[in-house]
Amino acid sequence: MAAILRRLQLTGGSTYIISLPSEWVHRNALVKGSQLLIEESGNNLTLKISENVNREKSKRMDFSSDADLALLQRALTSFYIAGYDTLTLHSDRFINNDLRDSIKTFTKLLMGIEIFEESSDTIVLQNVLDSRSFPIEKALRRMSTNVSVMLSDVGKSLEDHNRDLLESVIRRDDEVDRFHWYIFREVRNIWNSEAPFFLILSRILERIADHSVNIAKLLLEFNPEKIKATKIMNSMYEFSVKTYEEAVSAFYSRNFSGLNALVERKREITLKKKEMLDSLKASDPIQFYAVVSEEIGRIGSYGTDIAELAMDMILSGNDVFRV
Repeated sequence: MAAILRRLQLTGGSTYIISLPSEWVHRNALVKGSQLLIEESGNNLTLKISENVNREKSKRMDFSSDADLALLQRALTSFYIAGYDTLTLHSDRFINNDLRDSIKTFTKLLMGIEIFEESSDTIVLQNVLDSRSFPIEKALRRMSTNVSVMLSDVGKSLEDHNRDLLESVIRRDDEVDRFHWYIFREVRNIWNSEAPFFLILSRILERIADHSVNIAKLLLEFNPEKIKATKIMNSMYEFSVKTYEEAVSAFYSRNFSGLNALVERKREITLKKKEMLDSLKASDPIQFYAVVSEEIGRIGSYGTDIAELAMDMILSGNDVFRV
């Protein structure tokens, strides 16, 4: 590269900076946060790339203008999980409006992905999120908080069938999915003794969110005048959500005490489900209550799975453990 003139700039009142040629940055696969070495020799400074530099992972994907949209999104998600920072999407002719909208939808579903460049036949996607500022456990806590809010809103709507609240539960499921795929991606990068437990918890949280969405959709589908939240249904729902909340709290606090009791709630959840179904009358919409009881039961069962997961994680991290 020929010599390039750069003007010295002052920022923050005391720090002098110059910009680097973008061609050089891309050619050396550097990203935000990459470390560079500066060696001083007399009046000259020499810039070198650190051996420990974080290099950008790039992937190119060629597709036809009539590509299957669902397959395209699944492939893009796989590339994201694999940890690629730059995805160059190239069409054999041009990217039609449906494909372009599908790709833009993809950027909204995955955390940190933005459109960096765009032309008639090419779209370049770039990961702009520095994972060091958003560690996995922080993402997990945000994810579980979202799930807790969804469960709370569904619980309120069992009584009053608030359509706005139920529709917001359905919309928030996309946010939970964003955290799930981000955690999946980051687990591949950090892989330590706790990484498998974080990944499994993320998957369980994603499934619990799906069950809350399923209940919300059922409440929106059925005529509220024909269905009522029975005392037994409310009791079962509160018990399942409480199991989930206590298990998640124990997972984060690494608190072993009481985990076995949470795991043992599986049997009680099954009994509550049977009690709810046995209480129905012939005039009740059996299909609705049967499906809702199954969804509520799954939420509680996943809560006990989280308790088991917490036990596994705690025990695996101790060389000596006294029961």
